[in-house]
Amino acid sequence: MFKKLKNFLRKSRKNSVKLGILKEGGAYFSDLNLLAISDLQLGHEAVLHNRGIDVPVGQFPLIIERIESMLLQTKAKRILINGDLKHEFGLAMQQEWSEVIELLNFLKKRNVELILVRGNHDNFVAKILRNQNLKLNDYFFEKGILFIHGHKRLEDYGAIPEFKTYSTLVIGHAHPAVTILDEINIPHKYSCLLKGVFRGKELIVLPSISPLASGTDAKTGAFSDDLHSPILSECDLEEFIPVVIDPKGGVREFPKLKYL
Repeated sequence: MFKKLKNFLRKSRKNSVKLGILKEGGAYFSDLNLLAISDLQLGHEAVLHNRGIDVPVGQFPLIIERIESMLLQTKAKRILINGDLKHEFGLAMQQEWSEVIELLNFLKKRNVELILVRGNHDNFVAKILRNQNLKLNDYFFEKGILFIHGHKRLEDYGAIPEFKTYSTLVIGHAHPAVTILDEINIPHKYSCLLKGVFRGKELIVLPSISPLASGTDAKTGAFSDDLHSPILSECDLEEFIPVVIDPKGGVREFPKLKYL
């Protein structure tokens, strides 16, 4: 069984995009000199506090710390946020507004180009960006790699030529995680990046880098709901490979989900 798995991994690595997976939750595309992250959900803790849910303060400095670490490791001159820059669906809250501006200033000081892809939480985010000379894109395409947030089907974007020519699709939105049993069968849940196939082409699912996003277990079948993840609802998740990401423990690739 595992001999077949190793053969598959060799083939998939040979044909797949050059990808560096970082323990902080990002993915570095070396052919693009681009660091991709997803689902920052800025302002999430303020929303929870308003609902009477107590969470530790200071999530934003931790996100900045993780981004800075990834930029130092990769030397990337571009960073792509693949949707859900902020959390609240409606008008931007004060915390969201201030944190988005602070993030933009952080990247500007480091001379890092920012590419923003629209997510389903990014309603009204254009108002925050209006004085920053930044565009909110429905998708980003370069050298055969297509980035979309993943909350809509490809057909819902309309007739876009790049959607027919891409070789690798990169999405966020799903907040993937996987539960691993330790040596005494105690379950531990970890955020993960998923690698698989969508309509015969390579699919990469980015994790959320928000410290408050515990993730959705890819083994539970929650992604089969078309409303939750229309891209993953078409996929055979059992054939996907999870790459566990732990800021303290590092990065580890596991066998296909069907073996876990």
